[in-house]
Amino acid sequence: MPRLSPRVSRLCYDDRGAVSVLVAAVLGVGLLLGIGALVIDTGQLYGERAELQNGADAAAFAIAQDCGDTDGCALDPYPMATRYAGANATDGFAAVTMVCGRASRGVVPLPACPAEDSAVSPCLGERPVAGNFVEVRAVTERPGGSRVLPPTFGRVLLGDSYTGRGVLACSRTAWGGPSVAYGFGMTISLCEWQAATLGGTVFAPAPPATVASAFERVLTIHGAGLGCAGGASGWDLPGGFGWLEDRTGHCETQVDVAGRYLDTTGVAASQACRDVLAAAVATREPMLVPIFDGAGGAGNTGYYHLRGFASFVVTGYNLPGASALSTLTGKRLCSGDLKCVYGYFTRDLVPAGAVLGGPDLGATTVQAIG
Repeated sequence: MPRLSPRVSRLCYDDRGAVSVLVAAVLGVGLLLGIGALVIDTGQLYGERAELQNGADAAAFAIAQDCGDTDGCALDPYPMATRYAGANATDGFAAVTMVCGRASRGVVPLPACPAEDSAVSPCLGERPVAGNFVEVRAVTERPGGSRVLPPTFGRVLLGDSYTGRGVLACSRTAWGGPSVAYGFGMTISLCEWQAATLGGTVFAPAPPATVASAFERVLTIHGAGLGCAGGASGWDLPGGFGWLEDRTGHCETQVDVAGRYLDTTGVAASQACRDVLAAAVATREPMLVPIFDGAGGAGNTGYYHLRGFASFVVTGYNLPGASALSTLTGKRLCSGDLKCVYGYFTRDLVPAGAVLGGPDLGATTVQAIG
């Protein structure tokens, strides 16, 4: 057989190179299509997951607020959860598969949570062993009722058998008394709070509801009040008038119930505190008042040990250089040497920023826990 000329040989070699390039290009295009399919479908799943999580978070927070409000859980949690879950979905659809939890008060009890299945649970962490909480679980739902998110290009890699998948989301929110919060720069004794609320069983309706004058209480800022005697339990602080050290200049103190807080000596309230009290009477906005369960020292060394926070609506006061008649009765409820603030205790939600973990004295904070 005659040998191929060098020119023909080079042409064959060049053809083989062109075929290799073509095959590589085809494979490359296929790979890019596969990667594109993976990116698009995975992106859809992540987007769906974000929407579901937002919906579960919003639903859990709304239910916790309802349960932590004045009368406890008052609404059927499932319609509320479904409404919030759907409102956070682009297509308006999301299925709520579970609402459960634990609530100490409420007209509508929360269903108890079943045992967790770690193999399918999308929740972070573990359920709290004590205290109030709600858990909301949501899954993908399409307008037609399907709970599967259909693929866009996923079949390019996985074949016709792949029909899509659903996404799960879970949210847990707890509520209860705050352990750390910014409170009004005045404190009253736990004894007075217990006497005024019958041990935490009687609270006035929260604003803007009309309140009967029978709920109004007089809180003394010096000397025994409501039958609370001083002595070894530390209800009265010698030389103290219930004003906490104000480092902000706004008559507020960041309080951690595990700590002790210095007393500001002198019966007179600061101008900042008088301004805050005047505004509170005018607006009827509940104030977060620290409650102390013990005190020690005297004068410049005096301190209070704080127990928790109560929600108090100021109706009037009698202080040196500042006074206001009761907005409920039009009367002055203390006079002369007796210095006091009067109003009523109610249940109220604490503004965001407080830390959960204190006793329930009427003020409630809501916090995501998983």
